[in-house]
Amino acid sequence: MSVSRRNFIKGGAAGTALGILGGMPLAGKWLRPVSAANDPKEMIAYTYHTPNCGGRCSMKCTIRDGKLVKIEPNDWPDPKHSAICLRGLSEVERLYSPDRLKTPLKRVGERGEGKFVPISWEEALTTVAAKLGDLKQQYGGKSIYWRASSGVEYTMPHLSKLLGAQSTNFGGLDIGVSGGLHQVTGAVLYGPMQVEISDWVNSNLVILIGDNLLETAVTDAVFFYDAKDAGARIISIDPSYTTTASKSDQWISIRPGTDAALIFAMINMVIENKWYKRDYLLKNTTAPCLIREDNEKLLTEKDLNPASETNKLLVWDKATNAVKPYDADGIIPELEGEFTVNGIKVKTVFSGLVEQVKQYTPAWAAEETEIPEETIRNLTKEYAFAGPAVIGWGLGGPDKWYHADTLGRAGGILGALTGNIGRAGSGVGSACHHAAAWNATLGGWKLPPEAVPALPEMSGMELSQKPNSVRALVVQGNVIYQWYANMNRTVEWIKKLDFVVVIDQLHSDSVNYADIVLPACSSFESEYEINNLQVRRSHVMLQQKILDPLFESKSDFEIERLLAEKLGVAQYLPKSPEEYQKARLVSPDPALKGITLEALKSNNYIMRLNVPNEPYRANMNQVYNTPSKKLELYNEVLLPDKVPFPKYEKPLEAFSSNPLLKKYPLQLSQPHTRFRAHSSFSNSRWLLQINPEPRVKVNPRDGEARGLKNGDMVEVFNDRGRFQARYQYAPDVRPGSIEVSEGWWGRYFNAGSMQNVTNDTINPRQNKLIHGPVTPFNDTLVEVKKVEGVK
Repeated sequence: MSVSRRNFIKGGAAGTALGILGGMPLAGKWLRPVSAANDPKEMIAYTYHTPNCGGRCSMKCTIRDGKLVKIEPNDWPDPKHSAICLRGLSEVERLYSPDRLKTPLKRVGERGEGKFVPISWEEALTTVAAKLGDLKQQYGGKSIYWRASSGVEYTMPHLSKLLGAQSTNFGGLDIGVSGGLHQVTGAVLYGPMQVEISDWVNSNLVILIGDNLLETAVTDAVFFYDAKDAGARIISIDPSYTTTASKSDQWISIRPGTDAALIFAMINMVIENKWYKRDYLLKNTTAPCLIREDNEKLLTEKDLNPASETNKLLVWDKATNAVKPYDADGIIPELEGEFTVNGIKVKTVFSGLVEQVKQYTPAWAAEETEIPEETIRNLTKEYAFAGPAVIGWGLGGPDKWYHADTLGRAGGILGALTGNIGRAGSGVGSACHHAAAWNATLGGWKLPPEAVPALPEMSGMELSQKPNSVRALVVQGNVIYQWYANMNRTVEWIKKLDFVVVIDQLHSDSVNYADIVLPACSSFESEYEINNLQVRRSHVMLQQKILDPLFESKSDFEIERLLAEKLGVAQYLPKSPEEYQKARLVSPDPALKGITLEALKSNNYIMRLNVPNEPYRANMNQVYNTPSKKLELYNEVLLPDKVPFPKYEKPLEAFSSNPLLKKYPLQLSQPHTRFRAHSSFSNSRWLLQINPEPRVKVNPRDGEARGLKNGDMVEVFNDRGRFQARYQYAPDVRPGSIEVSEGWWGRYFNAGSMQNVTNDTINPRQNKLIHGPVTPFNDTLVEVKKVEGVK
């Protein structure tokens, strides 16, 4: 039966059984006509959406006879935030999905077969606690690797620390560009740009690089159109003709993986034509600081006087014709030049940058990016003079490349050269997740001093590639298929582990590799009256319990508490989510003044922070979270990697002169989509009626060359593996590339999984960056062929 939202709501009158929605009892009369009102059995409760789409929509939920029947936007203090997309609305169906894990499970087949038998919670908890306790005793806490997928909000932070497990909030997904930007600006948390998207109304120009905002961040669309209405010109730079490109003022198609080449050419032109902001560079960046010729390090006070009490960076002061600390009063630093200090030859950082980017001419970039040279020149001139201007990139496109950090560093430098950082209506960074917003520092829960997580030995992706201490894997959510590329190698590693625990709401692909499965309830369910709390979009949001846990599922908080009891450490944990959230709201941060659990409950579980009633703008004081407190154009930490200045590097695999192209001539991209948030909603039957299966989107030129017709079953393959899905005729996809949207569960492919073919090679230098190495999912070459005999 086709379960549409309309069918679902009409189910009461039509006699639709909820048996199709996960074994629930007959619907009876609780699914009433939409026109009914004032039902005394109906109640309203409030929560917010947790999947990692970045929306964090606040929701008004209607419960009737103990069933969730309707979701609406909550009333935000700013009504422009009062919106929900298809994913949020579909939770009404997804909550009762037939894929719900109803009881704890124990593996009975080979790991990966997905064969289980139901067991009691007592047996499941006893088994998990005993195994983890034994491993900790024999091999130390570092033998346990604890990971939660994006969208899992309560990551059992106390128990993983008490066990001393290795743990990380990152793990290779969408962190590469932000790692590079952090080197320049000190930005953290996925490298958001410095201004809130609502401040784009003050921009003259918005350049979006691989950011399909209108497809993946639907609830931010209003701010995109506000900017256009206010006169901002919006340019979309993307290999494919995306939803956002279609609504922008200009679309520039670029060869995948070459975004940094475009930025380098823009830097070259800005410097060559002296379009840079000289005073801004002198005051707010390390451009006038001095690089030693002998060891390529920045010249400091201790280089000249080892007994110096401070070790500040030095500049050449024009007024005294001598070196001075970069922040000394009354100095007039030189921006360019070479000097000799105590016999040491030095040059300014800016002079070094000039030398570094001379090679990156618009003509060179035109060949590398396949963007016409004239287009590059026009874009650069427009950006240099348009100010205030924004450069915002996405997380799903330019980020999933081996050298993604280079784009972040180059983008930060271009913003610094033009004075477009720390200025209203301007910024450089990620334009996703509404991440640039007013924030507040929450308090925490105090654990004993010995509750210290083991330092990760390496990035999560490297665990399958290098010797390490990990013997057990504890994952919350669909970690294995969401975070790991080159699945055949990943599975080999997982099969060798001593113990695997998966805690999830649904029977996702990762569940099949578990020894013990613990059924977690959704964020709409809890044993307690409140659940979690977040600060997002300049607001504090609290989750009210919507429903009791369905089946035998338990909340992540309750699972952590019960496991802690078995391990004898429950006394260190909060006794309830309410106790924990109260502790988090105990903070000296003035933005949280007056915001209590009681106040939140009285305000529909959402309150704006005590912050100015205007868009968030960072670094307006031109102070940055870097060692120098300035924008840093040169980074000594990367000297051993020979990139103290960023330099352009071709993609690792999908570059135009790679001989492998003869065998695998197509580049695979896995863009985000409005139908999923990573792998969340892959099984949502309401959304599957609109987007029913994975499609291999191929440009007609490439499809016709392979004799493909729309709807053919095709195989995508390379030396790592293969998968099968239907071909889609897609003139919006750039020739030479194919697209399969990210996050599909394996069961929706005719054979295999997209992660069978993806590139898992780690860039070693990125281990020095704040979030670690990115997994280059898109830096992947493949070939496509028709599967014969399949209709």
